[in-house]
Amino acid sequence: MKSWIVIALCAAGVAAGAVSSGDWRSDTQLRAMSDELARSRTLRLNSLDKPYFIQYTTEDTDELSVNASLGGITGSSKTHVRRPNAVVRVGDYAFDNTNTGAPLRLRFGLFPLDDDYLAMRTLLWRTTDVLYKAANDQITRKRNAMREIADPDKTPDLASAKAVEMLEPEPKFAVDESRWDDITRQASERFSAYPEITNSRVRVEMLASTFRLVNSEGTVIRVPEVLNEVEIRAGGRTKDGQRVWNHQFVTGADTQRMPPAVELNKIADSVAHETQALTQAPLAEDYTGPVLFTGEAAAEMMAQVLTDAVVLHRKPMAAPGSNEANQQSLESVWSARLGSTVAPEWLSIYDDPTAKDFHGARLAGHYLVDDEGVRAERVNLVEKGKLRGFLLSRTPVRKFAVSNGHGRIGTGYGATEAVIGNVMVEASQTVPEQQLKKKLIAQVNTAGLKYGLIVRRLDFPSTASLGELQSMERQLQRNGYARTLAQPLLAYRVYPDGREELVRGLRFSEFSAKDLRDVEAASDRPYVYNYINTGSSLNIADLRSEIVPSSVVCPSLLLESVELARADNEGDPAPLVPPPALSKN
Repeated sequence: MKSWIVIALCAAGVAAGAVSSGDWRSDTQLRAMSDELARSRTLRLNSLDKPYFIQYTTEDTDELSVNASLGGITGSSKTHVRRPNAVVRVGDYAFDNTNTGAPLRLRFGLFPLDDDYLAMRTLLWRTTDVLYKAANDQITRKRNAMREIADPDKTPDLASAKAVEMLEPEPKFAVDESRWDDITRQASERFSAYPEITNSRVRVEMLASTFRLVNSEGTVIRVPEVLNEVEIRAGGRTKDGQRVWNHQFVTGADTQRMPPAVELNKIADSVAHETQALTQAPLAEDYTGPVLFTGEAAAEMMAQVLTDAVVLHRKPMAAPGSNEANQQSLESVWSARLGSTVAPEWLSIYDDPTAKDFHGARLAGHYLVDDEGVRAERVNLVEKGKLRGFLLSRTPVRKFAVSNGHGRIGTGYGATEAVIGNVMVEASQTVPEQQLKKKLIAQVNTAGLKYGLIVRRLDFPSTASLGELQSMERQLQRNGYARTLAQPLLAYRVYPDGREELVRGLRFSEFSAKDLRDVEAASDRPYVYNYINTGSSLNIADLRSEIVPSSVVCPSLLLESVELARADNEGDPAPLVPPPALSKN
């Protein structure tokens, strides 16, 4: 997996042999991978299983990373690395060494940057040797485990797929490091005017990566990807010592479309102003009633709840009583709901990774082939309120045995998890954006409530501190570890006269895709939300070892009834002395 993005290709059909014709032989990495793969297919150790599937991949990545705080650069680096990876499967498509609970995707060093063909082949040779021996040990343990299971799962371990050949030009990484140092520094300096803010950071990550893949089924891939992200975050403390925080992410797949310095400064000012207001906002009370998720928050909510709902999980095979058998595989919220009503009949949801733009806005989740070499497909997930399908990889789950091109993040069991590409939420019945607030107030009056609630931003991807995550864990434990949403960063009480009041310290109680049945209305203004996806519902911004870019296009949504509770954060003592003056005067 790429450290930032993963776009890979693979295909199925074991007897295909070497890759087909094309200009790939002029690519040193592809040539070394193909030549070593041809030799590795002859692997055989005594009477042990032969490999039926071998795959080599490399990630050739140029990356610029800049961090700044309060007008000072805290870190700046420009790197170029080539990370190889290999997969070796023994057995056959129906039963192989994967899905045993043991890690199968291992990294062994780095590829040389000077296109040393022999050095590349040597590294692949050593890696394949280690993985082949490990694969035979894994399939032996898996066979032993099957003998102890009364009714073992007979689902195949790998779905077949057509071979793919795709050779795209490598991207150019023409980034002015000093210019982005200045832009990052200037944006971070905006927080100096807000003494209530105790910590802030601006981070810029820009990369151009080329993913290469060759496998024993005849697939050869060279796919370029460009991804950029600016993260602007700030935090402060209230008078009672509780921490508040806020952030904005600007994620895009085109360097030329990144906001200019003036726009990033405005975003920094907005984050600072909102954070300052949070330090002075009243502590919220427990609330149950209608909630309006406006554009950004609605898309963030959908990104989180659909991450789990539209993907099926497969539990690894293990003997009863073993450590692997004790590993829990959380069932998808919608796993048993195919064909059932999961949303209002006027709401439809589909995923289309082949879409590049939406009304002129670039979609970060665009790709043509997935991490397993399957061409990306549009998938109808919810059609007129009824669940019609799931996102699938080449790892069969139950009766779903064919990939639809969404396998993008590797698991610890040798499988690849399906992940959102470009999710589109469409409503056939809409109301003007400004009318949703009036509908919210009408529901408040009907229910006899003092106020309603508008959520304009969630902590997604989450930038919560360890203390806040521990507090969330305690709350989840009290609720029986029920699914929930990341807490709101910007939540406003809305009174019957239309007045709004920012509040802090709220957390959602149980909340999942099941709650989409309570959507009462949608606006006529879709919001495009690009983000970095870890494949987990609890998407932590700083835990990004396995990630892909995704997009959600969603209008504002009004839900009939949502339950939120006051967060149980314990306040810390205020600083004993005020912060130093940040004014340059």
